[in-house]
Amino acid sequence: MKDLSSILGLNKSIELNTNESMVWEEEEELSYLHLVSTSSLLKEVSHVTYEFLGTYIDEEETSVVTDAEISHLKPVVVGENLIIGVRITDIVGNRILFKFVIMRESEKIAEGDLTRVVVSKNYLKRKAVENF
Repeated sequence: MKDLSSILGLNKSIELNTNESMVWEEEEELSYLHLVSTSSLLKEVSHVTYEFLGTYIDEEETSVVTDAEISHLKPVVVGENLIIGVRITDIVGNRILFKFVIMRESEKIAEGDLTRVVVSKNYLKRKAVENF
């Protein structure tokens, strides 16, 4: 694994167009509200951090989420546009810590932390086979 200390403090923002695949369905009685689920927001943050970190690691490596924490502060209706901002705030060995915020214009919708661990693709394949 190459030294990743040079990416500490880097950030990235993307626009997210929410859609029907993100709808909250746990409470059937309220499904008509077409609210965006917390889990779908976390999935999008995970994707952004994966793509972002992927540009800095070796081709034979990947990164996996090992920890995630999200505070979903305000509801979002499917169809609204959001901005996801992520920043690399700490690097310890092969652990990369991200802080993230999700905004609707100037209004904070969610925030949290996410940790990715950089691992060899071959290591991950071996571990997956060992567990079957």
